[in-house]
Amino acid sequence: MSAESQPQTNRGLSRGFTLLEVLLVLGLISMLAAVLIGGSASLLKGTARDDPEDAMLALLQTVRREAVEKNQVLTLKSVDNALEDVAAYTWGESRSETLPANENVKVKLVAPEVAAAILIGGQAEEKALSKVRFFPDGTCDRVRLEVSRSGERRIIPIDPLTCAPLPSENAK
Repeated sequence: MSAESQPQTNRGLSRGFTLLEVLLVLGLISMLAAVLIGGSASLLKGTARDDPEDAMLALLQTVRREAVEKNQVLTLKSVDNALEDVAAYTWGESRSETLPANENVKVKLVAPEVAAAILIGGQAEEKALSKVRFFPDGTCDRVRLEVSRSGERRIIPIDPLTCAPLPSENAK
């Protein structure tokens, strides 16, 4: 047999990846992305909940979302804890959450209008609300969030249509 009659096997093949190699790489990338996205979500959730103010705002949105999903009125109630100065709340069917403790930051839900305030040390001290209702249409009772950070008091009004914070200049 002469050299001209032997088939040339390497000349006609195109270079590239096989289907198996492509699927293997896509599978590895998707597994890596799932691990990274899952891990970063828990990191972000943990950092957002370290501050009592952020935790309270997130709790308001959680209860609002559940009221819409379950199509029922949910009541967020504060739990009186005489032993500790820690804010705890319950809602729905035995759901509860305790806000993170921070000695420099105190948060509480107060009435939408200043009804009864006591002047303590030159600052108005309002009584905390014991409950706030969330409705199936995504609205909630009118309420304000009082944040005391290192002795400085700030009032954040909560929009009753979205249960989200409004700019502080709208506080009454």
